[in-house]
Amino acid sequence: AAFIKDVASKNGTLVVVGTKRQARTFVEESVRLAQDKEANDSNIFYITNRWVGGLLTNFQEVSKNFKKYADFVTDLQDDEVKARYTKKEIGGWEKEKNKLENLYGGVAKITKKPDCLFIIDSHLENLAVREALVTHIPTVALVDTNADPAIIDYPIPANDDAVGSIKLIVSYIIDAWVEGRKEAQKQREISDKK
Repeated sequence: AAFIKDVASKNGTLVVVGTKRQARTFVEESVRLAQDKEANDSNIFYITNRWVGGLLTNFQEVSKNFKKYADFVTDLQDDEVKARYTKKEIGGWEKEKNKLENLYGGVAKITKKPDCLFIIDSHLENLAVREALVTHIPTVALVDTNADPAIIDYPIPANDDAVGSIKLIVSYIIDAWVEGRKEAQKQREISDKK
């Protein structure tokens, strides 16, 4: 938690990876709550469906899909643009937008590689752990008895299957993040006054 707070206070970015059925909704709700507290200055993101290979190791290519997703969202909200195309084309856009939202919804607004990953189950998310190792991005993870704690920078020994355990630890880590962001905000206000 101290490491997460430190990353937040330095205006870092955090991606919370929780694709387990037990963790999905709680991770999404917690991160959205933290984003609301930060207003528009959000540096916390989440992945709840599945880890997209290459998110860290091939960020340039994956970020093109983020732009494509953003374009679909804006085009589908603009009636003038929709008027120039057929219903079938717009339906195709809708399908493509939903597919991209399913994959990238929680990280679609990220602009650079994250400074840290918080992973709910390091054994299940071994691809995310391996990509973080290759790109030297620090990881904080729940490590159950079936996972290797040596490859995680900040392992948290805990039961990653119990909903209560997940909720307790995720809320603690997210609170540390919010606290760190508040410190960063105070520092900005102090420097602005000078």
